[in-house]
Parts: sequence; structure tokens; C-alpha cells
Amino acid sequence: MRLVTTDAIVLRTYNLAESDRIVLCLTRSSGLIRAVAKGARRMKSRFGAALEPFTLIKLTFHEKENRELVTMSAAEILASRFDLTSNLESAEVLAYMGELVAEFAPPHETDELLFRMLTACVEALAQEKGRERVLTRYFEIWLLRLAGLFPDLRSCAACGVRLDMPANIAVDSELRPHCPKCSPANASLLSPEALKIIQATHQLSPAKFAERHRLSERQYAEIGDLTQRLITRAIERRPRTLVAFSR
Repeated sequence: MRLVTTDAIVLRTYNLAESDRIVLCLTRSSGLIRAVAKGARRMKSRFGAALEPFTLIKLTFHEKENRELVTMSAAEILASRFDLTSNLESAEVLAYMGELVAEFAPPHETDELLFRMLTACVEALAQEKGRERVLTRYFEIWLLRLAGLFPDLRSCAACGVRLDMPANIAVDSELRPHCPKCSPANASLLSPEALKIIQATHQLSPAKFAERHRLSERQYAEIGDLTQRLITRAIERRPRTLVAFSR
């Protein structure tokens, strides 16, 4: 049995038996884990509020070889996000982020970049009030980039010409970019403004991106059409929490 101590973000919890919980966490050193928190549902649980969604904690757990579930022994709160989870709009965004991380992150595989990206997005939600929509698109793009699934939008997939010109980019059914001359029928379009916003996500932190950029309804929809098609193809279904953004 191995004892592990690492920073972790609580994604969600499930009831187990009469007094326990299963806690889904993204950890800095061990990737995505499912931990049993014994006695967590009792009034005087030693875990207290540390298992609330999107709380950043110092987590200690015991791990047995070839066992998917680990046993949580301690959780110290590093940063509470109760203010976000109590707000409807930010809570919906966090639930969406949590669902996608659970789908994309392989269990027990360290992914320092994903952990840092998620932590930074949550911090930006707390700092930049009212910027939920902007940060949702930022998160989707970076999640897909880290998974190696976001397309290279710098050149046409058909003729190779650079696509940084002031013209629409066409994205075909296979999610490959095309210049206007090579645009296939029924392709979706990315405007030059939407392309600049996508490029800005590569260069800015979540907080700086949210501070500097505003998305029009058209830009939000254009970028979302691309990211959600990529996500749906990757997980073979639409995210369940996506309904929150469709209202």
C-alpha cells in the first residue's frame, strides 16, 4: 500500500453506503482518481467542507496496486469555491468543466498541464465576475489542445495556403480547416475575428483572456460549433451538462 499526498481539485461526490462518499478528484501528481471518504456523510466528519465541489485541497490517500478506488485519509482546504458553486451561472460552468475533465483525463495518469489549466480557469471564474461564457470557450479550446484534438488552423488542409488572412475559414465535416477557395459544401465558418480569439487563447492565461476579450453572440456560437463538435466526437455523445448552456 502506497501513501500519497498531493494537491487536488474535487470534481464531484457520490453517496456510498450509509455514511461514506466516493470523491472524484483531479490531482496534481496522480491524475484523475476516485477516493472513498469513509464517514464523510456523518455530522462530525473529519473531512468537513473539504469535499465540496471544486474545493482545492491537500489530499492524502492510500493506494493499493491494481485497485481503481483509493482510500482518502485526510483533506486540508487550500482554497474554497463556495462563492462560485452558490452562483447559478458559475456553478453550471464548473459542472460542465468537471464533466469534461472526468471524460478526458485518464485515471491515475499524471497530467500537470491539465491540473494547472483547470486550477487557473477556476481562479479566473472567481476573479473575473460575469465572464463565464468567455472562460467556457477558453477551457474547451485548451482541453482539446492538451488532448491533441484541436485542429491546426494555420494552413488549409487542401492546398496548404496560410489561413491568417482576413477571410473566413471553412471547417469541413472532418473538422479540417480550408481556405475560401477550397471550402467544401456545407462547411461551417470561422470569421477572422473568431480566429483571432482562438489564437489569443494560446497566448494568454485564463484571467488575462477573460479580462481582455469579449465574445459577441456570433463569435461565441462560431467557436462553440467547432469545440462542441470536437468534444462530441471525442466522447461519442453530447456532454450532459451542455443543456445548461443551451437555455
